[in-house]
Amino acid sequence: MAIDQAKEKGRGATEGAADKAQEVVAQAKEQVQQKTDEVKVTASDKVRAELDTRSTEMGDQVASLGRALRTSAEQLQGEGKEPAAKAAHKAAEQADRLGRYLTSSSSDRLLHDIEGFGRRQPWAAGAIGAALGFVGARFLKASTESRPQTSPPPAESGISVSSGEGATQLPSGMDRPSGAGHEADVVPSAAGNWSR
Repeated sequence: MAIDQAKEKGRGATEGAADKAQEVVAQAKEQVQQKTDEVKVTASDKVRAELDTRSTEMGDQVASLGRALRTSAEQLQGEGKEPAAKAAHKAAEQADRLGRYLTSSSSDRLLHDIEGFGRRQPWAAGAIGAALGFVGARFLKASTESRPQTSPPPAESGISVSSGEGATQLPSGMDRPSGAGHEADVVPSAAGNWSR
């Protein structure tokens, strides 16, 4: 009977510990979820603020382009080049509209409009993304090619290629393998033929 009571107490203690552990795990999980949500909100707010700033800057630049196009259109019209002047006026109007949209739109509206365009025209959105990726890659490649190379020269290995008959000079202490079947025994002749 005492043994049964001890077993029952042990079982109760084990179940209590398991319940307590489950409760602690549930609390920890809830705290992690809360922290994750806070980080998401903070990151989202930062991205939206940056998007607002960048879109306003871009809107100002596009509006400046519109003004330049309008000036060019007026000059073309003064020179009697009506078709070119009309095209420049139309481009200036479009630039003005885009500039106003970028300057006045909130980040939420911009994101909503971009998502809507992507849903309505998925192939066009993909093509635009691919084109932007291509242009970005070309820009990065061009910027790295124009920069002077600052990497150190390669370490001396002791191996050099002579300009004579195309033979490779090995460092001292290294011998070419010899014997039948070794490719190292095959050398080009002056006539361009390969022989042993």
